[in-house]
Formats: sequence, C-alpha cells, structure tokens
Amino acid sequence: MVRLIILGLAFFWTGGPAFGKLSDLGREPEWENLGKFQETFTKEEFMRKLREVYCPREEWWKPWVSVGEKEARIRKRTGSDQWYVLRFCEQNQSVSAGEPPSKISGMKIVLDPGHIGGDFSEMEGRHFAFDGDDPVKEGDLALSVALRLRTRLKAKGAKVFLTRKENKPVTSQKPDDFKDLADLWAEGLNLNPRPSEEDRREAISKRRDLYFYRVSEIIARSEIIREIQPDLVLCLHLNAAPWPNPERKSLVDRNDYHVLVNGCYMGGELAFDDQRFEMIRRLLSRWDETERVWAENLAVAFAETTGLPDFAYSGPNALKIGGVDGVWARNLLANRIFEAPVVFLENYVAN
Repeated sequence: MVRLIILGLAFFWTGGPAFGKLSDLGREPEWENLGKFQETFTKEEFMRKLREVYCPREEWWKPWVSVGEKEARIRKRTGSDQWYVLRFCEQNQSVSAGEPPSKISGMKIVLDPGHIGGDFSEMEGRHFAFDGDDPVKEGDLALSVALRLRTRLKAKGAKVFLTRKENKPVTSQKPDDFKDLADLWAEGLNLNPRPSEEDRREAISKRRDLYFYRVSEIIARSEIIREIQPDLVLCLHLNAAPWPNPERKSLVDRNDYHVLVNGCYMGGELAFDDQRFEMIRRLLSRWDETERVWAENLAVAFAETTGLPDFAYSGPNALKIGGVDGVWARNLLANRIFEAPVVFLENYVAN
C-alpha cells in the first residue's frame, strides 16, 4: 500500500531536472512568432499583468524572466543561456481589449464540452453511480449543455462551433499509442523503494490512459480552435467534490460555482519551455482582458440566477482575479494552448 501511494504521488508530479524540456506531448516554442508584439507594451503594463494575472510570486518567475528598464529577457530553454528579448515602448501601442460587445451577434464562439464521456467516462474518472442507477458522466452532461447553449446562442446571431458533437474522442490516437512514452516516464521516476511489478504496471497503464484522454484529446481540440480563430472559447465543465467516505460513497452536501481564466503559472510549471512560452504569448496577446470581462459577467449572472455560493481556492495553484466573487486564474492545458480568449465554467458540483 505504501509503495502504491508513493507511485500515485509521483504520477501527478510536474517537476523536472534543470535542463531544456517540454511538457508531455508539448510543442517546441516558436519564439519568432512573438515579433509582432515588439514595442507594444510598457514595462509597467508588462509587470502588472505578470504579477496580477500570470505569475503572482517573484520567486516563481525570476529564474525565467529578467526585466530591465527597456526590455524583458525570457529564457528560451531551461538550463541554457538563450534568451528572447522583448523590447518595451514608452507608451502602449495596442488597443486594450476593453468591454465585451453589447450584442453577441456575429461573434465566433467555440463551445468545448469538457471531457469525453460515453464509454470513456470511467477511464477519465468522471463517472459515478449508486445502487445500479444509471451513471452520472460529466462528459455526457457537458455535451448536453453545449447542444442546448448552441441553439440559444445561434438564436442571438452568434456563429457557434463545437469541439465535439458526440461522446467520443476527438483525437485519432489511442491509449496504446502512448505505451513507450509511459514506459519512459516510469523509468525516470527513480523511486526508492521500488514499487512492486503489479503497482508499476498499474501506474504505467494509468499514465498511458492519461496521455490519451487528457493530453492528446485537448491537443486535438486545440487544432480545431486554431482553424476557427474564434472570439471566445467557453469550456463547459462541472465541478466535483471529494467523497465524504471513499469506501462508501454518498452525495456531498455542497453545491457552488466558479469561473476560471488562464493564469497563476507556478515555478515548476515555468520550468517547462512550452509553458513558459505560452504564458508570455497569452500575456502579450492581452487575452486576459477579454477573459476577465466575460468571466466576471458570467459569474455575476450565474450567482444571481442560481443563488449558489462561489467556490474559493485555498492552495497556491489558483489566483483570485478582479473584484467579482468566483473568478479565479489557473494554468490548465486547455486554457493555455487554445489560441483564443478562454473562459472555463466549473458550475455546480456533479456529485
């Protein structure tokens, strides 16, 4: 049991050695694509966004970002002395994202129903049932919401797209495609004492599945979004609470909501070259301004309509954004690599 617990902890570990590396299945950063942002930010605006949205602790960003009076230098590769130089301007050259349009007519909106559901809900860990009842599957519920929302948004003149229209994967890859990568991951754990062979095989199997449903699936959806180039992406999810007694499951006495924007990159995450690049790209794109305004309006509307309380994070992986209750910043794969303003809805508690 002890070895299984240790292996489980290592399964979710995101640290790494101090040399150039990418997140699992991550793309090599294309720093040259940031050239259009040269001399569009003052030092003051750059620092404000860095501290208030993207990385609140200086000890997290300082190994990777060096800020002078006229430029910021971002380390391109972990452990190297290669830097991307971003020149500041004396007065901002780009127009702020500002307020959202008063009408959504003509907007391109992508609805991303969270998870896969269907036959994959148990693999995803988004599935529960009691006493032979039909199971509750978050992926199925998210798609149901997306289909209803698409109809209502179209009636208001929006151009609406879905990343998936059924409870099946978008990615063409399969869990077995990641067997070698999962084996390589297990070899790098260096656990002492070594887990049993049975525990090791179980952990590798789970890691292989995770690459499939959590990483490859989201990357496939990001390709759809890149083709559409939407004004806004809404990721539709339901929250879940820990079971009061995992051995004897019962519904929790809790229901709430929260809304997420991209941000709050932690030090271990910035050690990955691709995550560091994506943080800078999103900061320079000023997508945080659009995300915050939409997130705040959605949070207010949801609170007024349902009367539910907002959920508040207590750990370092989330940052409270703005003055509206229920709006937080987190660094998630989808809101990091989807190339558009992204708002995550984590409304209601599924269990």
